[in-house]
Amino acid sequence: MNLDQLLTDAAHHVADHVDPPEVDLDAIRTRAHTNRRRTTALAITAAAVTAALIGIPLLADHDSTAPQPAVPPRSGIIFTLPFADCAIGECLKPRTYSIPLGQDSGHRLRAKVAVQGAGWGADGGRHRVSRANAEGAVVLSVYQPHQFAGGPQPCDLEGLRTVATDAPMDDVVRLLATLPQFAVVDGPRALRAFGRDTRYLKVRADRVSCPAGPGMQYNLADIYGGDGSQPVIGDSDIDPGGPVLIEFWVLELEGKPIVVEARQEGIPDDAMIRGLDQLRESLTFGFRAP
Repeated sequence: MNLDQLLTDAAHHVADHVDPPEVDLDAIRTRAHTNRRRTTALAITAAAVTAALIGIPLLADHDSTAPQPAVPPRSGIIFTLPFADCAIGECLKPRTYSIPLGQDSGHRLRAKVAVQGAGWGADGGRHRVSRANAEGAVVLSVYQPHQFAGGPQPCDLEGLRTVATDAPMDDVVRLLATLPQFAVVDGPRALRAFGRDTRYLKVRADRVSCPAGPGMQYNLADIYGGDGSQPVIGDSDIDPGGPVLIEFWVLELEGKPIVVEARQEGIPDDAMIRGLDQLRESLTFGFRAP
């Protein structure tokens, strides 16, 4: 049996039993065809793809909560961003993850982000990747906005400002430039990023505050969370009490406004900030057939 048949049979087997992650079989085949002489190694590669898809490790792979060296994410396999909590030892593995952003004209809109090191957690429904220590936190969120904070009290649901599903970039960035308690320190301005035209904005708050009460948070945005098709399933919120610096990039994806939010809370260390920059720089946008 040749490699093409092994890969095809593996994909069909998984499709019959589970909802698999996205697999770029064409890319795997292209790389494999350049090394036809290594038939034994290629057969093992095909088996490894099958094992990865159905969740059965081919070789021993013991998870550890100990810090791991940064390694490049796996190529060819794209996992939907899951929930991962480092506080219970369940951090994101170094991989490429897909962030769903809804559908348009029969296509699934998405972002892809490459996690390259250890210590990152995620809240998949809120489309958020984050890392924290005792002094601060960094957060990367990618979403289609539904509403932004407004009015005198952004810690409750009053005064939220709705974003049209086809709002142009300039309209969205104007709403972000007037977030309560934040001051603009750069922008808004046009900026090329992620291979696309975007609008860039940086805002800062010396201290984000909310009325006293359990669970109070600054509700920056309600978003199209989950699979990206329904509003007010996810949100972008901030714990009060400390300084916050946020960089925004607003872009259009198949006519829909998308926000990239890179946030620093408290006093994160330099390594955390570099990691946030790496995450943001790895972002790409596009769509795939359903």
